[in-house]
Amino acid sequence: MNADVLESVRTLLPDIRKRAERTELDRKVSTQTMSALTASGLFRMLQPRTHGGLESDPKTFFTAIRAVAAACGSTGWVASIIGATHCHVALMEPQAAEDVWGKNPDARVTASYGPVGRMTPESDGYRLSGEWNAAAGAEHADWFLLGALLVGPAHDVVDYSVALVPRSDLTLTDDWNVVGLRGSGSKGVVVSGVVVPAHRVYASIGRTRVEERRSEPGTPALYRIPLIAVYSTSISVPLVGTAEGAYDYHLDRMRDRAQFSHGGSKGNDDNFLHAALARGLTELDATVLQVDRNLDELYDLATRNAAIPVETRLRARRDQVRSTERAVEAIDLLLKVSGGHGVRNSTVIQRCWRDVHTGAAHLVNNVEQSLVPYGRWASGYGVDDALILS
Repeated sequence: MNADVLESVRTLLPDIRKRAERTELDRKVSTQTMSALTASGLFRMLQPRTHGGLESDPKTFFTAIRAVAAACGSTGWVASIIGATHCHVALMEPQAAEDVWGKNPDARVTASYGPVGRMTPESDGYRLSGEWNAAAGAEHADWFLLGALLVGPAHDVVDYSVALVPRSDLTLTDDWNVVGLRGSGSKGVVVSGVVVPAHRVYASIGRTRVEERRSEPGTPALYRIPLIAVYSTSISVPLVGTAEGAYDYHLDRMRDRAQFSHGGSKGNDDNFLHAALARGLTELDATVLQVDRNLDELYDLATRNAAIPVETRLRARRDQVRSTERAVEAIDLLLKVSGGHGVRNSTVIQRCWRDVHTGAAHLVNNVEQSLVPYGRWASGYGVDDALILS
């Protein structure tokens, strides 16, 4: 089934690639593209089987995301965020998944995790208010996961939480005016005093319950993998795919020119250029190998219901954030060697360059901060990063 979804996604790539420029101009992924991706099964890959999902292994899902992003960076970004968010919903109380997919297995969920909302306890749940930024693919989402601070009776912050809110309970604002990933259709989200049922709130108690369920015999392997490993990867893999797409475009163009000149084009026959391209492609290949290795290892451990070592968790985060850094290095190098053609407004390379740099600005992709835990562990120091170790 996973291979079928991957093949279905690949059949969509030519059309997604053709629409990439229009996607950027429209500042959103088209309904046609989203419907086709939904029909392919891509958004069901990390969704629970109990609600029409496939519970796929994460490596296959992210392989599909890389392919989509190579065709259109914005589309790959949206698909990655939505798919990974479905994995998060599956970790919440079972009624949350029923609320989302019980009547519509194709319902889509996006997220804005910044803790900018405030929640206060109510007799029937929690009252939520706040304004969030950059919910990717917002116009195509039926539900939203929104980060919030849980405030106690004394108005003190007692917990970080995430609330699951239906589209009908919020307002979208058009504030995504940025240099790259323009076609992601990211929107601001406003919630004003909406009561969220307790089963749709994911806080410390929920995270503790997830830890307990990971060791239970009936828990699917996918949901034994730390959520941060899936979520952080969803923020970097589209950038790697986007850089790969830029290289594919440039190399195809070079081959066409060489063929047209019967192999005699001096513009392409530059050993320094070839060395630079080899260096960029090496960086992309290396990061794919590292990330795939980590996803395979995590899934294998989860399948065997084995404990996931601290080293594996830290290495997954290390390689994830380095994959973003490598994507940036590779696309920078390509822009540098592509000459005047690469910076034309009409070319794929400059759009990919802007998309990769914009995605790299995401907080999850803070390279130095994210590398510290692994460096401390490797040096024999303690690591207390609860987000990575949970």
